[in-house]
Amino acid sequence: MKQFVRVLPISLLFLLAASSAAFGQKTYAVALGGGAAIPVGKFGDAQKTGSGAIAAIAIGVAEMPFGVRFDGIYNNLRANTESGTTVNSDFRVTGVLANLIFAFPGSSAKPYMIVGGGLYNSKADSTGAKSQNNFGFNAGLGATFGFGPLALFIESRYHSVSRSAAKGGVYQFVPVTLGLMF
Repeated sequence: MKQFVRVLPISLLFLLAASSAAFGQKTYAVALGGGAAIPVGKFGDAQKTGSGAIAAIAIGVAEMPFGVRFDGIYNNLRANTESGTTVNSDFRVTGVLANLIFAFPGSSAKPYMIVGGGLYNSKADSTGAKSQNNFGFNAGLGATFGFGPLALFIESRYHSVSRSAAKGGVYQFVPVTLGLMF
């Protein structure tokens, strides 16, 4: 019995060290999420809230609060209608983005800031419309919540995409996303 009492604390310390070392070695996460995409500014006059989806790969070091994240996004903003008559058409925005992340310390909930930019492709869902590729930036806030081996995340980001005035000018939208990281 005495030997068991001496071995138990050492065994527990070993298991704790091994599990934290294994957890600390994971330097990436894959994320999938979806939610609402909200048009803002003048863009909100032409479009209504639609849906959005994201697939991402996050890379970081466990001991550091900084990381990078690469996102693929898809957003479909619905046409604004008046009296049942369509004023315009749905507007689709896809993109490939590179972002920097700063994660604040936390135990069960970890808030973070995200900022980056990338290439956005947009197209009105109407006959004869052509897609456009433009550069833009994004910035926002989010939080992750531990959920066993997974993490639940919620975030909101402001996206601003630059287009020439002849092609419709700058447009902005704010997706609010809920998803899982694994």
